[in-house]
Amino acid sequence: MELNKKKYLAVAMLSIFFVGETYAAGLERSPQQIDALFENGTYAEVGYTHILPNVQGKDSSGNKVSDMAGDFQSLNYAVKTDLTSNLRLAVIYDEPFGAKVKFEGDNNFIATDRPAEDANTRVDVQSKNVTALLGYNLNKNVMIYAGPALQEIEAEVHLRGLTYTANSGYNNIFDGIAVGWVTGMSYAKPEKGILASLTYRSEIEHKTSILGDVPLADRLGMDYSHSNKGSITTPESVNLNLQTGLNQTTALYAKVRYVPWSKFAYYPPVLKAATETALGKGLPLVDYSDDQTSVEIGLGKRLTPNLAISVSGLWDSGAGDPAPTLGPVNGYWGAGLAAKYNINKKLAFSIGGRYMWFGDAKGSTSDGRIVGDFKDNTGYIVGMKLSYSSQKKK
Repeated sequence: MELNKKKYLAVAMLSIFFVGETYAAGLERSPQQIDALFENGTYAEVGYTHILPNVQGKDSSGNKVSDMAGDFQSLNYAVKTDLTSNLRLAVIYDEPFGAKVKFEGDNNFIATDRPAEDANTRVDVQSKNVTALLGYNLNKNVMIYAGPALQEIEAEVHLRGLTYTANSGYNNIFDGIAVGWVTGMSYAKPEKGILASLTYRSEIEHKTSILGDVPLADRLGMDYSHSNKGSITTPESVNLNLQTGLNQTTALYAKVRYVPWSKFAYYPPVLKAATETALGKGLPLVDYSDDQTSVEIGLGKRLTPNLAISVSGLWDSGAGDPAPTLGPVNGYWGAGLAAKYNINKKLAFSIGGRYMWFGDAKGSTSDGRIVGDFKDNTGYIVGMKLSYSSQKKK
């Protein structure tokens, strides 16, 4: 019985906090975890997250920029089943990338020559991702897994105000669907509460039609179509998860994620051509200078047979300072608290929260100009998850 308790604790601690998403470097809103694959028996979950960042500062003229980072919500689902004694299947849905930005007030991100309903710089990026994974047990401890990932990205970008000089009035809209792949391996030793996994996700290139208005091209007298073929590539990533049982009721875990955001750059074709004509070098709409590393270290404790809690510390390196104006923060430090309650032998409810202290960042445009200064910002996340688990009797 003691071994079974340790095994149960390991599974509980693995998934207890990930009822929610994150507000991390670049466009990342989810750590793209695959925890459902490691559950025993038949498993299903549905989760909801509400993210509330507060990012404010000043523009390059010293005008106040009130909170420009909008709240947003996300959903995640997962199902997992054993096909044979050595083969399992998991299907996981999440929303890994996103941005919600709207500048308001009297500052350089607001146009004075446009109607009020179209005067604000604003950005809305949404994504949907479905991953299907097959896991095969090489032996009682080691599993390898792989599968495809279907991803949709939708975005609207509207740049307004003195910040964007001759390109104030720029619009960009796209919607793309593409496929990538995921692979990894894990090591488990349930009698010690040990579980380790290493997961790689490929980059995904979206080739799609891009709708756009480019005022700079208009001023240069360029003859261009407002609908052009283009592409955007979401970055590859590596996740390392480690966990060990300290005793029958306590587990220690660590999660490390790496994303090479410095390789990410989005070049709408007309914008690239116009900036190359004007400046001698084609510029992207958005790019990042550094790669991202994020770390979470936590401790889980089973208080009663039906209740477990976890506390965690978090750190994210950010993707560089200066940062693009669609997300002018440079990483964060954070703290998390979560609880999981077993309603009965099959159903469990989890709830958790995170508080984040964002790193100060200068806001910049892709031509390198510093256009804002954003300091002393914070945010928090609340999430919940309902899960179902059924194991065959041995």
